[in-house]
This record gives sequence, C-alpha cells and structure tokens, in this order.
Amino acid sequence: MKKSQSALPVFYETAHAELASALEMLAACKLTESPKQAFGYFMHAKDEYNHARSFFEMLSKRGKKASIEIARDFRFTPPSLITKGYISKEGFLIDTMKLKDFIAFVYTNELLAKSSFKKILNLVGHSTEEGRRISNIMGDELRHHGMAKKFFLNHYPTLQPWQLMIYRTKETINNKGRKIYDANLKFLDRLLTPLYRAMAYLAGTMAMKLNLNEFKRKGKNLMNISSGSIL
Repeated sequence: MKKSQSALPVFYETAHAELASALEMLAACKLTESPKQAFGYFMHAKDEYNHARSFFEMLSKRGKKASIEIARDFRFTPPSLITKGYISKEGFLIDTMKLKDFIAFVYTNELLAKSSFKKILNLVGHSTEEGRRISNIMGDELRHHGMAKKFFLNHYPTLQPWQLMIYRTKETINNKGRKIYDANLKFLDRLLTPLYRAMAYLAGTMAMKLNLNEFKRKGKNLMNISSGSIL
C-alpha cells in the first residue's frame, strides 16, 4: 500500500507535465506558418496528450486503492496547470519565447523527461503493466528529442554544446523550483486547513444560537431581547 501511495504524487505531477507539454505544442502548431512544422507539432501534441491520459489512468487506478483523504489530494483541476507553474500566466511559451529558445526548451526537456521516466520505471517495476506503458512513453520521448535535435542543428548549426547546457541547467532549476513551490503549498494546506475548520465550526455554532425572531421586533425595546440570544 505504501509503495502504491508513493507513486501517486509522481503520477500526478507527471500527468500535469505531459498535459502542459501537449498544450504548448498545440499552441505552436496553431501559430506556425509552415505546414511541415505544424504537422510535427501536432503529432508531438498528440503523443503528449496520450502520455497524460496514461498517467491519469494509472493515477486513478492507484487512487482507488488509497483512502479518501489521500486520494482527494490528487484530483485534477485544469487551473492547477497554472497554479503549479506548468503553464505560465503570461501565456504559452511559443508566445513569449523566440523560436530558437522554444526549440531549445523542447530539446532539453525531452532529455530531462527521459531521466525522470527512468526513475518512475524503477519505482513501478520494468515487468509490470505500468512499467510497459512507461517504457512505450520513453520511446516517444526519445523520438521527440531526436526530432528537436535535428531541427535545432539544421536551423542553428553554430550553437555550441555549452549553450545547450545552459538551457538544460535553467530547466532543471525551474523544475526543482516548481517542486519546492508545490511542497510549500501542501505544507500551508496542512497547517491552515485545521484552522479553517475550527473557524467554520465556531461560526456554525454561533449561527445555531441565533434567534431569528429577534429580528422581528417592531415596537420592542432592545433591552427586552432574550438573554440567550447571541444578539
């Protein structure tokens, strides 16, 4: 059970990342004027949507084995793509980046995804049904990396390896920052939720003691209000 629950946050975050990637590639598909690039972006987006669906399905399957208190922390809502930082409030990357930077982002993130999926594969086991699905996803990610690399080298042949390393380092820092931010949100939720519940209980208790008849006091003196009334 503990191993099953330990996979929940991993599947949850990975599903968000894959869905965000799908949306980013679809946005790029809509903006490009090249039919060939549009087709490539669209097929990439299609793969990422399928990856997200796979992780949401695995998340749902494991979530059904967890308690309600744990499972409800991993319910997906579309706004969480923004609150978690997977999609920027400023817009899609293709809107806010130069094309070179966007392709470099795709190139480096596919490498980071490969590393992440290896860790997930070790977590769920290579011979399991989940492991086989993740292995297939890794094959897609390697293909995406190869396509991005080919595009990059064709259009920016003078770019040096150390420049790509800068892109990769930047994305690694962003990913770690996103995890820290999410962990802080969960900590605040655990800290403040009991306080919210206590305040709600107090407000409910006070409301139960309200005597609504006290509001119908035409011709009554305020001093004659019942001593048991909260008013």
